[in-house]
Amino acid sequence: MSNTPRYNFTNFTKLIVALALLVGIVVVAAQDLAPNMSYAKLFAYIFIGLAALAVNLVGLSVIYLNISQWVLRKGGTDTAWFWFNGEPKGLMAVRERLNKD
Repeated sequence: MSNTPRYNFTNFTKLIVALALLVGIVVVAAQDLAPNMSYAKLFAYIFIGLAALAVNLVGLSVIYLNISQWVLRKGGTDTAWFWFNGEPKGLMAVRERLNKD
């Protein structure tokens, strides 16, 4: 049995149609906010805004992943240790037992 995912063309088509309808709804709703702007120009502004948001999200993801890798390389127990006050219960005992062996 293969572990490769199976892509269904009809589901992909439904996704594209749903996205197009959502974008259409947003453009029509935004037209009420800027009535003197054409649909094409409004769509372009929305598209540029979404593209900028996507670039920012990807950039932040790369930054956070690099920080997490650095924490693990420097001996951090968990990449979320910034948010918690100390080590998990029992971890020190496990480390001492491992050092004795």
